[in-house]
Amino acid sequence: MTFMAVIFSVVGIGVWVAAGVLLYHRRKTLRKVEVMHSVETSAAAAVPGTSPGTLVEVKGILRCESPLKSEMAGQTCAYYRSQVIREYEETERDADGDLETRRRSEVVASNERFAPFAVEDASGLVGVRGEGAEVDALEVVNRFERGTGGAGSITLGGLTVNLGGGERTVGYRYVESVLPIDSPAYVLGAVQADRQVGPPGEEGEQGRFLISYRSEEQLEKKLKRDALWQGLIAVGLFLFGLIFLAVGVGTALLG
Repeated sequence: MTFMAVIFSVVGIGVWVAAGVLLYHRRKTLRKVEVMHSVETSAAAAVPGTSPGTLVEVKGILRCESPLKSEMAGQTCAYYRSQVIREYEETERDADGDLETRRRSEVVASNERFAPFAVEDASGLVGVRGEGAEVDALEVVNRFERGTGGAGSITLGGLTVNLGGGERTVGYRYVESVLPIDSPAYVLGAVQADRQVGPPGEEGEQGRFLISYRSEEQLEKKLKRDALWQGLIAVGLFLFGLIFLAVGVGTALLG
């Protein structure tokens, strides 16, 4: 087998692996929708009387007695996630051996914080221990600042991070998402021993502790849309990989 045949075949297999990863995440996304459908909404006041470990779903208004202030937007919230993402250019050879410049990104600083909060509905309140949840938060900052990776720094979570990176750095993107207080919230999780809602204790329960600023209907629509795109991209990658493998086999036979 010639060198080019090997390159085409390796790229084709790599693309198929990427397609498989996407299909795996698509299955997880659809599983979240199934779990949301299978769990009936509980009244907040009824949750403390439910057996620990039971999966519950609560909807209402997010209340927080000791809120946080987000680091970038300075917004009052019960949760925030702040990230600084370096965007840079990287030159590499493609399957034909030609040089190609691509834009890449890497997270250079990140901070996530929760404050104790509760969900209130017409029946009362129930506490939520958010740590460990998959949080669908409201994006309040998405700002790109062009730069060359020279001098500069940012502080997140009390840590100062130098924004170096060299001449290949295109710039830095600042992203922050929050769970606003006194706003609608959706929570799917397990009843804890202290009668609050938190993460399931059993193994294999990942993805069953969700907190969102969206309604259940909006979150379900988003998850289904994500699953659709994951499936479409996976099919495209599969076909792309098939082409590379066919070219690789053809090159090997001609060689």
